Amino acid sequence: MKKIFTLLLFFILSALITSCGTLPPPTSKKPYRPMSSKQKSAVIGSVDVIFQTRQVPGYREDNRNISNMAYIELLKKAKELYDDYVDVFDITWTDMGSVRDESDKWAGYKFAASGKVITQKKEDELVGIEDALIRAANDAMKNVSKNTVIAIIYITAQEGGIINYINNELEFILVKNGYIIVDRSHLNILRQEQNFQLSGEVDDTAAISIGKMLGANAIITGILEGSGNLRRLRLRVLNVETGQIIGAASERL
Repeated sequence: MKKIFTLLLFFILSALITSCGTLPPPTSKKPYRPMSSKQKSAVIGSVDVIFQTRQVPGYREDNRNISNMAYIELLKKAKELYDDYVDVFDITWTDMGSVRDESDKWAGYKFAASGKVITQKKEDELVGIEDALIRAANDAMKNVSKNTVIAIIYITAQEGGIINYINNELEFILVKNGYIIVDRSHLNILRQEQNFQLSGEVDDTAAISIGKMLGANAIITGILEGSGNLRRLRLRVLNVETGQIIGAASERL
């Protein structure tokens, strides 16, 4: 009788699984370290990692440990990509399934995690950069006609974590003012295809060549330099056909 009951239970469970299709992988139901108490302007990018652990998804304590491990791995990568003055919030993770070692023994589970990177710098410092960007953009673009296709080739800074923030804000300002901006994903794809680096400055000839390949009419390069009261944001706009500088700006922060 017990055997018949066990078989019946097995068939019922099998039917339920079949009717529901493939079950989705376990995920973190709520973002770990939510952004609710943080300023949106502090977000300077995002980061993704894949990591492995023996923690079993689905159990409360294990889920808490997985979330904490995701935070540790994401923060480590964020500091590599930006600087030490960053933190990671709104962390989510997804179970990618079990993994085995070289001897084909169970080795744990693999997880994909992502989160928002925020700067730990003071809010008034970010506001100062925003104001300087607005002034610099208006000054540098005053002789550039609207509907011009623009490629932001690079912005350099000693504080690496602020570069994405500057790029995103500058892009927003230019689009708002009527310019057409080349999507930075196209620049990243081209960088991979052509095997060139944009982690720092490149010479004007190379920058113009990149702009042409992106279909831009003009390119922008810039630098945030100095320290303390001597910090300045400098922008240059170059015509990709003539190579001439058609706009420039230097703003004190």
